Amino acid sequence: MSTAYSVPPRRDLISRASREIDDFMSWLLYGSETWLVALLKGVPLFLFVYFVLGYIPNYANTITTLYLGFGKDVGFLVAVILIGGPTFTLLLILALWTQAARGRRGFAWSLIRFLDFLQYLALVLFIIPFMLFNLAGGSLIPLSFPLQALGLGAIAVGGGAMGLAYLYFEYRRITRREAEAAAAAAAAWRSGG
Repeated sequence: MSTAYSVPPRRDLISRASREIDDFMSWLLYGSETWLVALLKGVPLFLFVYFVLGYIPNYANTITTLYLGFGKDVGFLVAVILIGGPTFTLLLILALWTQAARGRRGFAWSLIRFLDFLQYLALVLFIIPFMLFNLAGGSLIPLSFPLQALGLGAIAVGGGAMGLAYLYFEYRRITRREAEAAAAAAAAWRSGG
């Protein structure tokens, strides 16, 4: 026998945090947005594609030619075929599974949105600051940590954290407004108006 009674959601900290992240990512990925939210989504996405298709193969080429002693042709093949091809495929898979999770509920779909959240978090707090660190003259191969590179990386971490805070407050503002509109519509419907 089936019943319309559903089990109430768990209220522990981990369950609430995972539900909040899932709802936040559903709003961030698929919800309505302002121009600033679109900018805070689009620019990091562009830089992520640039990092995956530019930085990672370049580091593979550098390691292969300088540190492993292979020729430039081998470094090029490693960078383009062994590293560049799979990372491009990874980008396609990320885009497809993110779109597939649109509007769906369940563990696997929530896991995809959670992985997208972790990717965005890593992007704005680690990858973009690392790219700016490199832009200001810092390097991991060979090790070089000039003060201006460390400063620019630190500024980028602060900017990424502020961007995340803005996105969260914008999410709360918009969802509160939508909840108030839904409550008003439900009250009007119940009163027969």
